[in-house]
Amino acid sequence: MDAHPQVCIRGPKEPNFWSWGKYRKEYQDFFINESPIANPDIEDRLSGEFSTSYLLHPLAPQRVYAALPQAKIILMLRNPVDRAYSHFMMSQLHGFEPDYSFDEIIRREIEEAPYLIEAHQRCFLEGKGHIASCMTRPDGTPIRVASHRNEGSSIELTSSRDLRKYYFKSFVFRSLYHDQVKRWMTTFPAAQLLIMQSERFFEDPPLHMAKVCTFLGLTEFDFASSPRIQKIWGGGGSSALKKTADYREMNPETRTLLNSFFKPWNEKLSELTGLELGWE
Repeated sequence: MDAHPQVCIRGPKEPNFWSWGKYRKEYQDFFINESPIANPDIEDRLSGEFSTSYLLHPLAPQRVYAALPQAKIILMLRNPVDRAYSHFMMSQLHGFEPDYSFDEIIRREIEEAPYLIEAHQRCFLEGKGHIASCMTRPDGTPIRVASHRNEGSSIELTSSRDLRKYYFKSFVFRSLYHDQVKRWMTTFPAAQLLIMQSERFFEDPPLHMAKVCTFLGLTEFDFASSPRIQKIWGGGGSSALKKTADYREMNPETRTLLNSFFKPWNEKLSELTGLELGWE
């Protein structure tokens, strides 16, 4: 985005201010304006930030809207099965998943998901600004999630720190987009939300960046001609980033299981957003 002459990105990637409250003192300094500019003139410059935790955290939409009701939000969604597996492989590569296979972990996560889905939605609807209810069952009992380390053990979610750790290592739950997207759509006007698919984006980045410029009210810009962008896109209209990382093949039975699990949620998401997702 900051290859565009009207855009200035100052802050770090994923500051997580609206989810975990990081960078409290510095956050305003990440932006060149004190408030969003809904209809920028050609001489105006815009800022933004990028934090994946905002999609999943049930209180992030309300927190952003309370402070920045004019903000424009871009949601980028990837095939949930591929996202889950890529997340696991990245974690394993960095030494965070030494004990269990992807097959073992996702089966345990599938069992946990219904309790977390219900709790996160309840937390959002309560509107009290307290994160505690998204970690408990309706009777107040803390939700337990499987440990990724000790065989057969589980962890009780009792604090924001526990939840943050779970988000960091959640492969299935983070890929259940319907409720996450619905919370943003419930909070912000449709004109302030742009929902994009990663797969479609990387098929033709210049086309989709043009849509982003229109959405933000920026002047037209040929991203493909930018030397900085050419390093990422491989010098042309197609993107080098769309190439799959050198991961070992996922167990076909596991992919079938995940496709089956995500299918009803993807169908609900398609109905909600009007997007033909085609995730299989």
